[in-house]
Amino acid sequence: MRPVHIIRILPLCAALLFAGCGGNSTQQSGADSGNAAVQQKASKIIEPCQLITQDDAAKLLGEAVKPAEKSEKKVVGMKLCMYNPASGEPIPFLQVSLTQDAFFPPGGAGAAAIYKSLKDNFEGMRTDIDGVGDEAFIASGGIYIMADGYYIQIGAGNTSNATIRARLVEAGRMAVAKLKTLE
Repeated sequence: MRPVHIIRILPLCAALLFAGCGGNSTQQSGADSGNAAVQQKASKIIEPCQLITQDDAAKLLGEAVKPAEKSEKKVVGMKLCMYNPASGEPIPFLQVSLTQDAFFPPGGAGAAAIYKSLKDNFEGMRTDIDGVGDEAFIASGGIYIMADGYYIQIGAGNTSNATIRARLVEAGRMAVAKLKTLE
């Protein structure tokens, strides 16, 4: 399997890991995290393509992109928006996934619980990022952001590449700023 395919499916695999988890996200994360910002419960369903539009993706990638490919996995409260270059090349790309409590089925794990679990699992392999959402980190697969009860993950390629890391931080700031206007 090519590395680009692994990066594209990583958020889905991580989200599916939590498909069987139950309970209220505030209760599950409250005792462990101690971070009130992560525990907020979001109630409005937002599309990830609203956080980063096709025009935004083209600016971030520095080239025209095809219309977004959209998918969703309600069992884990996730919606996904994938932008590929109009040139047809597999790289660069921009993938935005949004996990939100309002999209979970009753008894779902919750966005905060999934974010916290991923953050804990990447211990020692992540770089925490200040100034993006309530908290954020970069690890294999992209930038992981918790903002106002929504968990955002953005992938753009090899996170060891400084240009990709800068692109992820810029995309994260853009997504969080737009999220605040949509709530």
